[in-house]
Amino acid sequence: MSSWPADGLERVRGCPVCGAGRSFVLHEGLTDSVFFCAPGNWTLRGCESCASAYLDPRPTPGSIGLAYQYYFTHADAPSFESLGPVARIRRRLANGYRNRRFGTSDYPASFLGFPLMFLLPRFKAIVDAGMRHLPPRPDGGRLLDLGCGNGAFLLRARSAGWETVGVDLDPQAVKAAHKHGLDVRLGGVEILDAASEQFDVITMSHVIEHVHDPLKVLAACACLLRPGGLLWLETPNICSVGHDEYGPHWRGLEPPRHLVIFSPAALEKALADAGFSKVEVLPYRRVCQETFRASAAIAAGVDPYSCNTPDVPAKRIARAERLAKEDSGHREFITLQARK
Repeated sequence: MSSWPADGLERVRGCPVCGAGRSFVLHEGLTDSVFFCAPGNWTLRGCESCASAYLDPRPTPGSIGLAYQYYFTHADAPSFESLGPVARIRRRLANGYRNRRFGTSDYPASFLGFPLMFLLPRFKAIVDAGMRHLPPRPDGGRLLDLGCGNGAFLLRARSAGWETVGVDLDPQAVKAAHKHGLDVRLGGVEILDAASEQFDVITMSHVIEHVHDPLKVLAACACLLRPGGLLWLETPNICSVGHDEYGPHWRGLEPPRHLVIFSPAALEKALADAGFSKVEVLPYRRVCQETFRASAAIAAGVDPYSCNTPDVPAKRIARAERLAKEDSGHREFITLQARK
């Protein structure tokens, strides 16, 4: 593993989440074992005050692009025609449920999707999370997706009647989104002007862990939201069962792209400090099988996206799912929404 350029590193003087200066080495010698493109060995520190974790030293904003050379955010979802028989049935049911529940116009769809979803709570939880638990659309409702990738979620939100805007730092992702006629702009939240643009909903799916100044991003979101507006956010949870089980091999670490990994309490406090209220932890969905298999692959030195990932004992996954369902603080992801 080659080294990260010395002039592309910066030290972190205090916790990026709470500002505290007291920390300890949580993991060291971490490498890019997910996409295998980022050079360097990395140290993850744990904050003694808020229990979040952060890289120190970390890539500078000017050099972080080195970590995204093979980080694909612009591939389109599989077409209906390319799916197998079972996947086609699932797609039809999901489309039928979304059309009734969220007002989308996704086809092909089955009218059985809506009633059957209530008999399939695990599947329903996945579909609801995929729609980011969107509320009923207000007249002229505007939605912003930060780190929108190829715009797949924006297409669903637009199908539900929302006026959508996206931003992303990946030029290829922006180009892919433009092919669908989406208003997606190259850059981060700083390119948006709160004086001229306001939104009813802002979503961030696995984005906040990638930014150098997460508190600044949350404050910018508060400025961009109309009064009563909604922020939806999902990010890895450093207090998860998966991190307890796999430690430095946990899939949620992903150094050096993940600069900050929140604890649930620290994220809720950061949202309150940014001007949000009514923080709500969103319904549970099962993700331990995917994260555990990826983590086991990393531990074995195997590509976590290959077909050769090790099997994980079903009892271990079932135990993790039970703990996560009983206590949201132990879930693999923190998934919540907050009102301005």
